[in-house]
Amino acid sequence: MPEAAAFIGVDWGTSNARFLLIAGNGSIIEHRSGPGIGQIDGPSVIENIFFETVADWIAYSPQLSVIMAGMVGSNIGWHMAGYADTPATLEDIASGMLVFEARGTDFTIAPGLATKRSDGLPDVMRGEEVQIFGSVADGDALVCLPGTHSKWARVYGGAVTAFHTAPTGELLDIIGRHSILLNPKRPVAAMPGTAFLEGVEVARDSKTGLESLLFTVRSRQIAQTLKTEAADGYLAGLAIGCEIKSALALYGAQLSVVTLVGTPQLTGLYAAALACFGATAQQTDGDAASLSGLIKLYQARA
Repeated sequence: MPEAAAFIGVDWGTSNARFLLIAGNGSIIEHRSGPGIGQIDGPSVIENIFFETVADWIAYSPQLSVIMAGMVGSNIGWHMAGYADTPATLEDIASGMLVFEARGTDFTIAPGLATKRSDGLPDVMRGEEVQIFGSVADGDALVCLPGTHSKWARVYGGAVTAFHTAPTGELLDIIGRHSILLNPKRPVAAMPGTAFLEGVEVARDSKTGLESLLFTVRSRQIAQTLKTEAADGYLAGLAIGCEIKSALALYGAQLSVVTLVGTPQLTGLYAAALACFGATAQQTDGDAASLSGLIKLYQARA
């Protein structure tokens, strides 16, 4: 194994884990995967999985420190790392990291972010903050991390000043599998085609909210203005269109470019929807953003 290894970076979320052996120049020497926190029963099992996964890395370089982010620092993770309040910079995250030792190895876990929304309600994120700082340089930006629980964050002067969560992916999954809007019931296949874009445009132009528009998935099929096989695309367009409409109303008045962070499939879908609103998307791979964010945290704590 190369002696150039600088540290081990771990992005450990609810669904999966990525273990990265990172060189001093920021390149990945080797990477491995593992189960997500949601599939693991208890802190002791998390600890065992970590050391079993990277045992040879540590044996070769016992001095390696470990930087971790994501749900591993939650109340169902290994150790609770708390939250940094907005506005928060990368330095605020780095200074708030939880430090501990296990089996002779030094660990730090990044805190999540907590905010009070404009309506006074609380919101939180954990793991996405590392991707945000990994994808945005100092300055102003509107960042969207689409997924099961999409995050929209306003970055101003290098600090996350506000954010909110839109559980659009989870909503679509529940509706597709359990409601009568799609018949037969099925997982929602969201593709940037005609039906999807039509749903986005309806959401953009409608005076009503998603709670009213959802039923048009069924009523339009009955009226034969929407084909059954296109209904899931239209449904996805409605939900994502309403999500974008709300986010742009909150944060986007003075920003014409939205930074999208995630898988190419999802960021491409959101880019197509954003174009309907006259906004430009800058797409960033989520894994690359995580790597960049972990490197920045390692440098900030050094």
